[in-house]
Amino acid sequence: MEDIHAITYLVDQLQVGSQDFHKKSKQEQFDMLSKYLNNLIATDFNKLLSILYRIDVAEETVRHALENNTRDILSGQIIAELLLKREKEKIKLRAKYSKKSL
Repeated sequence: MEDIHAITYLVDQLQVGSQDFHKKSKQEQFDMLSKYLNNLIATDFNKLLSILYRIDVAEETVRHALENNTRDILSGQIIAELLLKREKEKIKLRAKYSKKSL
């Protein structure tokens, strides 16, 4: 369940895709995010760095993941996976601390 929340949150916050992205499957949303990130790599690298900073993914983590890409997948997909991983961590932390405050 947190997977779909994380991908939907990221796609929404980054304003990726069309108005009806909520109706799309998790895989379709992931593909939209990956394509968007690939486009940023090619056209607006500073914006990509800004997104990494905002989501709290270290450049070094991204660099390491890209250098160790043995699966031969696109860079946008690798970065999308890292963004989703971080967003899922944040969802878990929010849930953990919201339960403690009750």
